[in-house]
Amino acid sequence: MSFNRPYFVGSQTSGVDGGSEGGRLSTTRLPATLVLYSVPLLQAIKRAGYQGKLNAEPALVDGSWVIKVIYEGERPSGVPALWQGHRVALEEREPADG
Repeated sequence: MSFNRPYFVGSQTSGVDGGSEGGRLSTTRLPATLVLYSVPLLQAIKRAGYQGKLNAEPALVDGSWVIKVIYEGERPSGVPALWQGHRVALEEREPADG
């Protein structure tokens, strides 16, 4: 069974754990890697003062994987167009009626 989980690539130079190269992430499973990258992105948006509800997920936009930031309420300002070299797309989620 194959899971869509990132794994760490061992170092080709030291042969230990990739520590000499910063523990590179494999991009073989890019959607799961984008989930990891989205965590500090959401934290940065919150630190910049956004008070609304945020979520993120990988998404295919025009054939390319992007980090999709989903927000409720006011549109967050200062969201970067690129995060760690990956495009960021914003999407508004309508509040649930109830």
